[in-house]
Amino acid sequence: MEKNKLYLTTGEFAKLCNTSKHTLFHYYNIGLFSPHYTDKKGYRYYNILQYDTFLTIRQLKTIGMSLTEIKGYLSERSPQKMLELYNNQEELLNIQINSLKIIKQRIHSKRRNIEQALLCGNDFLIESVKEEYLFCSDEIFNINDFEMTYVFGNLIKTSAEKLLPNIYGMISKTDNAVKDIVPLRFYIHTTLKSDNSMIVKPSGKYLTTFHTGDYSTLQTTYKKVLSYAEKHNIILYEWFYTETIIGDWAVCSPQEYIIKVSIQINENI
Repeated sequence: MEKNKLYLTTGEFAKLCNTSKHTLFHYYNIGLFSPHYTDKKGYRYYNILQYDTFLTIRQLKTIGMSLTEIKGYLSERSPQKMLELYNNQEELLNIQINSLKIIKQRIHSKRRNIEQALLCGNDFLIESVKEEYLFCSDEIFNINDFEMTYVFGNLIKTSAEKLLPNIYGMISKTDNAVKDIVPLRFYIHTTLKSDNSMIVKPSGKYLTTFHTGDYSTLQTTYKKVLSYAEKHNIILYEWFYTETIIGDWAVCSPQEYIIKVSIQINENI
């Protein structure tokens, strides 16, 4: 077979397809896409009509298919197979889109909280909070640091599996907090309203401040919050909500952590 205008060398075909010779060699080696013929000297030539097949491979890659999956599809392609393929890939893309939305929500929440923490410092503020849903650990009492870390690690693992927004904290009763007793529960914000491990953080006004330092010194900030409320005749409910805003992911030392401490104001009195 003589080379004519219908046939292109590997370099020419790669240039036409806006790809590399290496890619064409790789596709050939895995049996995905082969030259139309190879001459006696070992030079490979592609038929100009193979351009459509190469574009098909590229399009299938853009919708998330692996080269192995593409190879299998091309060997038995049909309109019915294409319809089935598009249905499956659309479902997978919807899952990915939902995951990206959750990641975006995480980034937005973290950015907003960091900006607030840096702006307010250790001042007190009263903020209006919408109802929130918290995915919680089991109740924990009188356990050591190792056991507490294990409980928290399991909560993080579960949250990753469920793709929950990665804003986490702990709930402490006011009496326990000032006595430096371990928190009642760890929690992570969620939108899963029907989860059995979920509790509701009520909407309303919250007295809020930011603690600078590691967790071992939180007790001092709890006491400052209660003292501030008493001084300003603010009646509080009994639960502290404590969330790490700036932690190991942003600073080198635990002494530089910034932890948000808030407690709901009882507006009915």
